[in-house]
Amino acid sequence: MDPITTSIVLVLGKYALDKGLELGKEVGPKALETAKEMFQTVLERVGKKKPETAAEFPQDPETYQKPLEKALEAEVQADHDFAAQLKALFEQYEQAAQAHAAVGGTTYQVEAKDSVTAVGPGAKAASERGVIAEGDVGGSIITGDHSRVERKL
Repeated sequence: MDPITTSIVLVLGKYALDKGLELGKEVGPKALETAKEMFQTVLERVGKKKPETAAEFPQDPETYQKPLEKALEAEVQADHDFAAQLKALFEQYEQAAQAHAAVGGTTYQVEAKDSVTAVGPGAKAASERGVIAEGDVGGSIITGDHSRVERKL
């Protein structure tokens, strides 16, 4: 099994789960568009010889992952132009996903109790008493009377 075939089917499975809603958050809109194109291309091609697999995969990607992978591998082996097309789409997908991650893919998860915390560029949080924290490299706190306190990290 060609590793790129497995990778493509994994991306298609993520896309199929909710038509790319979660995948789009992870990889960005450009990569999502490419994933959609791969999804349509693969299912159309596989559907010509394995219509049940192509029809059932979108509804149950986990169950039909291996059958789709086998059918796709057969198509890739039989048609080198199709293989090159898929490889180019997958490379385009990976590049767009990496560009998305480089721009704003860093996420933070913070749990704060009895205080207010904001982490990361543009993050803001407010306490019950009106204290607002803004997260950035240095960090700042805006108090209830709107005065700003800068923090240096």
